[in-house]
Amino acid sequence: MSVKSSMEMTKARATLEVMLKENHDGNQIPRSKLMKEESGPFSGIVWYDYTFSSPHTLAESKRYLKATEQSSQQVTLENCPIVYRVILRPPTKTSKRWTGQIYLDTNQQLSGSGRSSYVQALNNKSLRDLN
Repeated sequence: MSVKSSMEMTKARATLEVMLKENHDGNQIPRSKLMKEESGPFSGIVWYDYTFSSPHTLAESKRYLKATEQSSQQVTLENCPIVYRVILRPPTKTSKRWTGQIYLDTNQQLSGSGRSSYVQALNNKSLRDLN
């Protein structure tokens, strides 16, 4: 990892901590590491992806499992299928600061077409900006 990449990842982690502290209450169980994503090798579109669970995602997971006729007896904060997904975007030429969004999602890396209509509706209903 280059020095520039390492510095950007450090800045992304610090930004994530501040945004979550200011915009999300309650305990959080990390479900994935903060990961750098890119849409293509030459596009220049970069974002950071992070997921965590909380008491709210546990409750949403139980509703989701009930709606999909699956058992929710063994569901915990460590394994609940619904999590909060945080997307961080670094500064660009047009936006001079970090921006972020949070929404409920599955803990799987699925494209929009791979998500059930239930999860897509949950994404849309819960989407909000982090500043």
